[in-house]
Amino acid sequence: MPSSMIHLLAAYKYDPKSSVAFFIGNIVPDIISEWKEKDRSHFRDRKDRLNALKELANTININNDFNRGVLLHLYLDYKWDTYPMKKFKEGFEKDTWFRPYRYEISLAGAWLYHNRDWSKDLWEKIISCPMTSYENNFGYEKEDIYNFLSRSYKWHRDNKIGPSLFFTPDFIEVFTDNVVNEFKDWLDNFK
Repeated sequence: MPSSMIHLLAAYKYDPKSSVAFFIGNIVPDIISEWKEKDRSHFRDRKDRLNALKELANTININNDFNRGVLLHLYLDYKWDTYPMKKFKEGFEKDTWFRPYRYEISLAGAWLYHNRDWSKDLWEKIISCPMTSYENNFGYEKEDIYNFLSRSYKWHRDNKIGPSLFFTPDFIEVFTDNVVNEFKDWLDNFK
């Protein structure tokens, strides 16, 4: 569960000219705030998580930009949870990792927002996108999507902090490069 900006960085690397719907789809799965539901919707409750992603890819139209954005989000979270987040948690006892983790992710995300030449323009396009384009088959309510996007945009705009010392800019670059390349290869199996 990296920040919205790490997701957007991966989405931008995947296709910088994609539609706004793709970028919205790429961050909207984090609209869910209740942890058990988020774990379910992100397939964290499944031992065969990658297989669950394959099942999802086989049941949605992956040529739809919003759907492909959601799929990239879930794939990146799978990769993030299995290495960067797991490595971070190793330095903590039991459940003491979460607050420091969220802090480091906040630093990384805010730094990306303020240090990528495309991010402010992309966020403006996301916020300006009419709610009618939020149509989806995932059960996300349009008003909830808009509120989530607005909160995320304002937070990034208003917080000029970072970078993270744990999730460094160089690490984020390499991680997102790798995930995007792996996702492209993985997605080719469904075309």
